[in-house]
Parts: sequence; structure tokens; C-alpha cells
Amino acid sequence: MADWIPIALSRDVPVGITRAVIVDTREVMIWRGEDGVAQVWEDRCPHRGMRLSLGFVRGNALNCLYHGWQYGAGANCLRIPAHPDLTVPPTIRANAYAATETGGMVWMSSDSADPPPLLPALTPVITLAIEAAPERVLAALGGSTAEPLIGLPFAGGTLQLGWHRAHAAKTMLHATGAGADIAAATAHLRALRQSLEQEAAA
Repeated sequence: MADWIPIALSRDVPVGITRAVIVDTREVMIWRGEDGVAQVWEDRCPHRGMRLSLGFVRGNALNCLYHGWQYGAGANCLRIPAHPDLTVPPTIRANAYAATETGGMVWMSSDSADPPPLLPALTPVITLAIEAAPERVLAALGGSTAEPLIGLPFAGGTLQLGWHRAHAAKTMLHATGAGADIAAATAHLRALRQSLEQEAAA
């Protein structure tokens, strides 16, 4: 996995919401507590393997839907309802990734030795799933799989496209722009998606 990968628009992960995301075939999830900090975890409860994205947020904790195990923002298990008097061992924890927000996007890393990119605040436009391999999509956009961002000229400005690989034949694009005309940019990107998918299917 690349060092830092954009996986969602920040706008699409409001407080109290969980969101499932596939990143290079990995099932991960994003959630945001009352403190406003985005968390990115493996989408699996360490107890019985239930998808944590099906759970619910209360305050700054995430609760698994299956048996109600509660996890804090540090991924440590805070409470096991079936054993309310138990002091939960610190070894019981969800698998968390490093996460940050910059440029209007949520980013994740499995190896955060390098600092995340520092980007200006940009207007969120849209996230699109494109049924085509990232190599094909990025080549058409003039980008490279070596870089997590692509600049796409549009209406006298530039859209910033963050991308991640969902799997070998599916690319996720997360578009932002400074003062972007959201309706026009969305229509432009949807037309671009249609063209890329038609080419991939040919």
C-alpha cells in the first residue's frame, strides 16, 4: 500500500456516521465521533468478525452491532456488555490505520513514517466509482499510479482528484476544487466516467 491514500471526501463522513470503503481489496471503515476526528479502521470487530461499519457511534466511541462491544477513538475496547464489571484487557482492540484529513479528503496509511501531504482547504465536489482499472483511468487523466492526486483542468481552474484502487478493475475518484462550480464539475466528471467505462468495456 502507498504511504498515504485518499479514501473519501471529508464531507461524506459527518459526525456520528460510519462508512465502509474497499481499499485495494481491503475492507476498511471510517467513522467520526463528537470530537470531529476521522478514524480509519479495519472493518472487522476482533470479537466475532462482524463489520464495524454496521455499528453505531455514541459520543467518541464506536459500538459493534453484534454483541455491543464498545471501542474508543484509540481503537481500544472500552466495554463488553456481557461482562459489565470486567476491566477490558488492553490487548483487545480494533485494527486501526493512521488517518488524517487534508484538502477536503480523508486519508489513510498503513505505514505513517512519512508525514501526510499538506493541502489547502478545497470545496468537495463528488466521489465516483469507475469500473475501470486505475492504470487506465490515470493514463487517460494524464496522471500516474505513483501519485495519489491528479490535477484536472476545468473551467479556468483545476479540480484535484484523489484516487484509490478498490480492486483491479475499479477506481475510486474523490474530486475537490477551489471555488468549483459543483454542478458543472459533477456533470463533467460523470461524463468522463461514462467515457472511461465504455473504453474499458470495449
